Amino acid sequence: MIEAEEKTAQQQVSQKWPSSFKPSRAAAIKLIQKGGDGQNDQPFIYQTAHFELRSLTELSQRDLSHFATTAESVPSVLARLPLPLLGMPKDAAGNDALGKVLIYPDEESFLKAGGPHGAAGYYSGRQQAIMLRADTFLSPPPRAGSKLPPKANYDLLVHEFTHLCMHRDLGQLPVWFTEGTAEYIAAAHENKGVYQFSNITASIRKHILKNLPLDKEFVVLPSIEETMSLTHKTWKERIETGSAEDHYRSYATSLLIIHTLFHGGEKRLNITRSFLDQIHARKRLSDPIPVLIPPSDRMKLQKMIVNHWKPRGLRLKFSPIPSAP
Repeated sequence: MIEAEEKTAQQQVSQKWPSSFKPSRAAAIKLIQKGGDGQNDQPFIYQTAHFELRSLTELSQRDLSHFATTAESVPSVLARLPLPLLGMPKDAAGNDALGKVLIYPDEESFLKAGGPHGAAGYYSGRQQAIMLRADTFLSPPPRAGSKLPPKANYDLLVHEFTHLCMHRDLGQLPVWFTEGTAEYIAAAHENKGVYQFSNITASIRKHILKNLPLDKEFVVLPSIEETMSLTHKTWKERIETGSAEDHYRSYATSLLIIHTLFHGGEKRLNITRSFLDQIHARKRLSDPIPVLIPPSDRMKLQKMIVNHWKPRGLRLKFSPIPSAP
């Protein structure tokens, strides 16, 4: 049944952008292996249709249901967009594989496993898995006890699952494209796997202002040129330094670029589709990666983004943000 739904969804990856998405039912999740008592490393293993979750601590069924439904919504949404973005992981034989999700009980265990400082969730290309902190997503602490949000951050969950569901192309796509797409899907997400695209402008404005609460008159962001110059390594270094608000600014710039590509008219959408098709057509990793937005067009694009958002409640100011020493 799920495979049939996926094929139908893939057939819908044609021309029309969806106005919304709502899961037809709560996602099923099964306990495959019961973990240890905390004295050994045997994890609890849970599986959904597309993902395998591993946790050293047992997770409550109520939290798991919400978690699973949100996670399973992401491949369904990507499959319905008129762009070839969905690319789930494969096993060594090239067959479809379950996406791995590694859940750690607290910050200490998350950092010990290789998670970056200052993050609550992270997609690890080396491990080909999402790394998440359970104390943020499944049993969050009260505000007084943590700098993290007082309730589970499902926008960030959607962001990380978007990376996992685009696994096929993550090593080839520029980091601003993958991060911007993940932020776009997160901005469209409302709750429990429900998405609204019909009023995406308001959703993006709300999403950015929520993550940059200290910006008043202008939202100050790194320039498009600077953002596009970041590599996967320098992006990761940036999010590990400074405040959460400051490292979010690169995400916001990427989100605004992606919004322009996705909703800036049929010509831009076709250029984006052609770019992705060229990525998929590369025979070798050494083949040159196509350029989606050439340097000569970036300042023009930046001015257009400023002018587009000004009457829509988002006054932008692009300027270089010095890198941390």
